[in-house]
Amino acid sequence: MLPGEGAKQPYVREMFDRIAGTYDIVNRVMTFGLDQGWRSRLIREMQLGAHAQVLDLACGTGDFLKAWSAKGAQVYGLDLSYQMLRRAEPFAPLVQAAGEALPFADASFDAVSSGFAVRNFADFAGVLAEVSRVLRPGGVLGVLEVATPKSKVVRELHGFYFGSLVPLIGGLISSDKVAYRYLPQSVSYLPSEDRFVELFEQSGFVDLKRIVVGLGAAQLLIAKRRGV
Repeated sequence: MLPGEGAKQPYVREMFDRIAGTYDIVNRVMTFGLDQGWRSRLIREMQLGAHAQVLDLACGTGDFLKAWSAKGAQVYGLDLSYQMLRRAEPFAPLVQAAGEALPFADASFDAVSSGFAVRNFADFAGVLAEVSRVLRPGGVLGVLEVATPKSKVVRELHGFYFGSLVPLIGGLISSDKVAYRYLPQSVSYLPSEDRFVELFEQSGFVDLKRIVVGLGAAQLLIAKRRGV
């Protein structure tokens, strides 16, 4: 069962605190290791210069932090879960906070990235408004998130894998069956393609680009903050 309105943020924080220790290995298994390549693709598509100041939102255990650091970016990580942040500690300065209330000054960053977090935010529209605020004019937002394949055959196979096998595998590895039942169910929180466009535009983003990867099981969203 998905958490009700008002209960989502504490539910998500507590859930990720519980599974932090096994999160990386389950993620690799769930995506057959492809998620690392998707992160690298997103970074390339964002086309940032050297020494860009980047915020990784919902940074988790630090996959994007490591990738950004390797590119020479000055990266900062933010996550709701303290236990996830503990595992990201060696890679960047870290802040425990919610995406809906970013503790940074206006126009602080050249870019913001986020991986597999949209469906876990309590208020995604509020997060976008905050991201727009902390980005400099012309700054880039890059999002990696799951998606629903268009092909009927792929969609049915993916639905069985993500809806039935992932909870089983994740539950066995993490000993937390509840968490890995939530993750497939949380896809219902995702905006539609058209709604994504509306939300980005309402928060001052332009030139939204959507790239489908993993046979349609994941998507990259890249947009620029309006301004020069």
